Amino acid sequence: MSSTPPAPSDDEAAWRSARRRAARRHHPDVGGSTEAYLAALAEVDADFGRLPDGRPAGPRVVVTTSLRRRVLRGALRGARDASRAVRRRIPPGVPGSRRYGNL
Repeated sequence: MSSTPPAPSDDEAAWRSARRRAARRHHPDVGGSTEAYLAALAEVDADFGRLPDGRPAGPRVVVTTSLRRRVLRGALRGARDASRAVRRRIPPGVPGSRRYGNL
């Protein structure tokens, strides 16, 4: 398994380059106004068909969690909280009362 990120496509590289160019011209740290900077970035994103957060615009994929998974997650959370509550009530010298040794 490689730890290097995948190389950006030509379209992504051009989009990043255009955003950097807009930032160099309009960023408030180099004398531009915030409104002009945000407008320039929005224009670049629109030109490349991107959403403001950088994701390509297109159909949205909505992932729904099944009811069964949500119920199971809630039950597991309740069991975990209950075991923590019991563990807090056990005196420190009893095995199983803490998950760590005395420091």
